[in-house]
Amino acid sequence: MSCEFVFFSDLNVDFVPRKEIDNGKFVRNPEKPERLTGVLGYLNKKFQSGSVVEFSEEWILKVHTEKYFKYIVKKSQEVSGEYIPEVFFVDLIFDTGTPINNLTYIAAKRAVDVALSAAECSFTSGKVTYALTRPPGHHAMRSFGGGYCYFNNVAIAAKFFEEKGMKVAILDVDFHHGNGTQDIFYADPNVLYVSLHGDPKEFYPWYSGFEDEIGEGKGRGKNINIPLPRGTDGRIYFEALRKALEKIQEFSPDVFLLSLGTDTHVKDPVGKFSLKSEDYKIAGRLIADATSKVKYKVLVHEGGYNHYSNLSAVKNFLEGFLS
Repeated sequence: MSCEFVFFSDLNVDFVPRKEIDNGKFVRNPEKPERLTGVLGYLNKKFQSGSVVEFSEEWILKVHTEKYFKYIVKKSQEVSGEYIPEVFFVDLIFDTGTPINNLTYIAAKRAVDVALSAAECSFTSGKVTYALTRPPGHHAMRSFGGGYCYFNNVAIAAKFFEEKGMKVAILDVDFHHGNGTQDIFYADPNVLYVSLHGDPKEFYPWYSGFEDEIGEGKGRGKNINIPLPRGTDGRIYFEALRKALEKIQEFSPDVFLLSLGTDTHVKDPVGKFSLKSEDYKIAGRLIADATSKVKYKVLVHEGGYNHYSNLSAVKNFLEGFLS
């Protein structure tokens, strides 16, 4: 099993956001390297690791504007301490939960390298690969960052394959809607984006993730949102997951990318679903069965803010997905 699976990782342990503003108050920022150290330890014991390669910054510019890219670079170089972005479009970060410090660009670029290394390995070997890295990426839009995300790792991996003439399906199972991934591919007929997430009528990012957002232009019908209620358990979740997987099978992609967020676990402090550890094994098996004919498969880690439930969720998911 392990010989057909390779993981790539860099937790950017020196990049440690301290604070964010939530509900009008300064609170501790949960996007820290410790959230994924247990997962990394498990992967190191169980599977083969790959070497992370440095890629050109041009890959970032394939999904983000030059203005936004330069903003992240410049702000990272000039800030002192930790900078909480201003809203009302003063900064190119759309919320007050995504601080910038001197290591932000370095860490965000390294996360892109991890995702691209996983994509390249999958392309050259046909193996299932897993990019375990942070900061996450699926909230980063073409022109704005946010939601702890600076560059959209999974979108850049998708571009890697799309530029080789392939059809790409992205399944996003993070608790929060991937507004950034949706924004980047909203008019793209070659990339199908399907997201299961907490209902944006109640949960972040609030403005996107509704069922009537189906894409535009040539991409119409290639954006599918499945919002779910607070407290969603395995029974409700698997019904929605089967629906999402049917859409992916209808699309017949060459490539399957999974934005793997584990903040859907009942013990996660941020997400508000009620999935149990054993549910992830079932989810992994369902996803594996539905994508069995897809040649290239890459997993890219997103959210998940409880060290212990992240480990349990990933361990169970991989047992189901790789069995």
